[in-house]
Order: sequence, then structure tokens, then C-alpha cells
Amino acid sequence: MKKLLLSLLVTLAISNVWAWEPDSIGKNISDLDSLIQMVETNYTGFPIIIQKGYGNDYLKMKGDLSQKISTGKIGIQQAVCEYCYWFFSQFDGHVYVDCQLFFDHYFTKCHIRYAKLFEYEPKPVSSKVNDKTWLIRVPSCNGQNPTYQWLKDAALAYLQSGCDHLIIDVRGNTGGGDAIWEPICLLLYDHQPSSPEYTFFRNTPKNLSFYQRILKDNPDDEVAKWLVDNCRKSQEEMVKIEEDESVEDFPISPLPKKAAIVIDKNTASSAETLIRFAKMCCDTTRTKVYGKENTWGAQYSGNIIGTPLLNSQICVYYPTCVSSLFLQGESNGSSGLAPDVHINLPYPQKLTDNCDEWILWIADQL
Repeated sequence: MKKLLLSLLVTLAISNVWAWEPDSIGKNISDLDSLIQMVETNYTGFPIIIQKGYGNDYLKMKGDLSQKISTGKIGIQQAVCEYCYWFFSQFDGHVYVDCQLFFDHYFTKCHIRYAKLFEYEPKPVSSKVNDKTWLIRVPSCNGQNPTYQWLKDAALAYLQSGCDHLIIDVRGNTGGGDAIWEPICLLLYDHQPSSPEYTFFRNTPKNLSFYQRILKDNPDDEVAKWLVDNCRKSQEEMVKIEEDESVEDFPISPLPKKAAIVIDKNTASSAETLIRFAKMCCDTTRTKVYGKENTWGAQYSGNIIGTPLLNSQICVYYPTCVSSLFLQGESNGSSGLAPDVHINLPYPQKLTDNCDEWILWIADQL
């Protein structure tokens, strides 16, 4: 339970102006080289992606960008976005650039901006839909909105409601921490996963410093302490952090008799953890995932680091950990997780703190 982001034309115009300045070209080359070295050395998914047969494509992409930036054809912002998008679009939604160009142009190539289609601002909800169905909407796993205690109370309210059915709505939930899902997982669990899952950490000085900072701020963090102690003396590049806690002793909750988890393309990271749990530990005759699109595609990695490049100060994010499922071949994780039941309805008029049209339809299906 424990383990478990201005105008494009204006931006490009500015980037190209900078790129033609001789001093700027040197700085751009330096930043691109630094980015490439950082990702190749520290991103946990990188050696796996190369081993899976994508080495030639990667070398071509990297060479093209180096040539374009050294001749001033593109600026550093565009080069960084294109480099990271190569990973983001094919393998791992946790590799991204914290800049407007990335989200306005590259992000939208494979994601949907729901707020442009309808009123889209999901808020926490714990309420009855009808006499048989209870709704819990969880728009974030950051522990603030809602908190763990709120979700624990929401699960208890459901059990006391007299409702047989439960809908867990994670549309718009881009992640945070996995631990928030414990009250929900205890309700949904009905069998052990067919095989254990592990988390692997790429043991590099830069990545290790990430956990050292966690341990400094949280001296009682057992995972961070174990990892720092073991990685300091390990010769392995990939260090197994921990095996998922066994769930064989969890009691099977009599409720819900039927459950639905509602997803969209903005369901990401720790929110995808709940979907993976449902697919591994919940019988589909009891619990199904509903949606119009697949999830985001950041389900096999985590514990991201953000690093600004020296000259441009563009911040690039990559994960330090990957799931054993990624190691075993799920390298196309960016496609996300598919719903069990496709919702063939228009988008709702609004998604806030309401029972929207999708929720009412799912309640009828249950």
C-alpha cells in the first residue's frame, strides 16, 4: 500500500532569435549536451528503453537535435522539448519539461485539454448518487485536496450509507502519493496479484542525493533510509527498493457488491496506481474501470527529480524509479491504462463537485 505536467509561434520566434547569436549557440549546445548526459546517466528507464531496441531511433533523434541547435535552426527550449517529448510520447509520461512551450504544443499532441471542451475542475465529493450507489471523487493524490483522513472518512461514510455500489472518480487526478489509496484498496481487494511487483532505483550519485534530501527532511522514512544505506555500498546499477507488501491477509470487504473507477486522459501517476491495483487485485465481475480514453501513461515510474539546465534554467523532470513491469517489457507505458468499459457518451456539461451525466449513467449500469 505504501508505494506505490504563450503562444507557440512567439516562443519559437524568440528561441530562434536567441539561437542565431554566437554566444547563445555555445550556451545552447552546452545545455543540450548537459541534458543528454543527465538523462542517459540518471533516468532509470533509459537503459531499459535502449535494450528494448530503440537505440538507433534515439541516436538519430539526438543527432538531429544536436545538428539543428549547433547551426541555429532551433533554440534550446525547442530542442529540450523535442528531446523529452521523444520519451514522453512513447515510453513514460514522467519525462517532461516545465515550460509553456511543452504544455501548449508537445503535451497536446497526445493529451486532451478538457477545460477547453467543458467546465472541468474536479473537486472532492463524497455523496449518495441514488439509493444504491455512493460516489467518491478524488481529484488529487497530493494529500491536501483531499487529505488521507478525508478519504478514510469518505470510505466509512460509504460503508454506513446502505449503498451496495461504489463509484470512485479519478478524472483529472494527475497524482501525488500512493499511500492515500489505502482506504479504497481495502474496500476493493478480493484476490492476490498473480505475481509480485518490485520497484527499481537507478543507483547514481545524483539520484541518491534525492533520497538523501528526503531522509534529511524525514529521518523516520524507512524506505529512504534503507535505500541510502544500501545504495552506498551496492555495486548494482539497478537496486530493488522493496517488494510490494503482501496482501494475502487482507480481509475481503463485503461491500461494495459492484464498484466502478472512472478515468480520463488526465488520470496519471499515483492515480494510475489505483487502476493498476484494480486490474491486479480486483475481480472484473465486481470492479470495472470506466472511461472514454486511456489514462495518462505515467504508471510504471515514479519519484521524479526536477533539474534546471545551467544556462537556460529550463527545468527538466525524470523519474528515478521504475516498476519491474517496465523492466519486463511494458516500455510503451505512455499509452496509458485502458478502461474495461468504454463510455460512448458526450463529455459532461461540467465536472466539478457534481454528479455529472457520466456518473448517473454508470450508476444505472451498476
